[in-house]
Amino acid sequence: MRFLGAAVLVVACLPGCGRHDSDGPPAVRLGDSVCAQCNMILSDDRFVSATVIDGPRGPEPQLFDDFNCQVAYEVEHAERVVLARWTHDYVSSEWITSEAAHFVIAPAMRTPMASHTAAFRSQQNAENANAELDGEVLTFEVAWRRLGDTGIDATRGAAQEEVRPTSEERDGP
Repeated sequence: MRFLGAAVLVVACLPGCGRHDSDGPPAVRLGDSVCAQCNMILSDDRFVSATVIDGPRGPEPQLFDDFNCQVAYEVEHAERVVLARWTHDYVSSEWITSEAAHFVIAPAMRTPMASHTAAFRSQQNAENANAELDGEVLTFEVAWRRLGDTGIDATRGAAQEEVRPTSEERDGP
């Protein structure tokens, strides 16, 4: 009878296998999960990020070992609908929404794919890290544009915000 109960429980859970709720961050298995862009194994929790896209069977998380892999992936797959973006806080390795993060870009920061970029939950933590690294503290949108210089709208899938071109972008070189 216990076997039958366990079998029913397993079958009841099968429809949810492989699915992801876009309201929360995805699961990551360090040393096992693979970057959707560069195919490297995710090995440093401090730099993991994710984009949840609207896939054919619902929300699909795409994991990345470095923020620049996330940017490159979204640029190469601009046709995909972004439902959410997540990144790990450099200090705690806990998930935070990418759009709310404060980023530090510093040449002295060693990252898995050489973006030299880390995300922080608070501006104060970002500024504290930056004091030691001698880089820059940036918003998500600025960090995204700096890494990708892609023209992609980093706010798609999030609250839309007007991004005005610089005078150089408007008037040309």
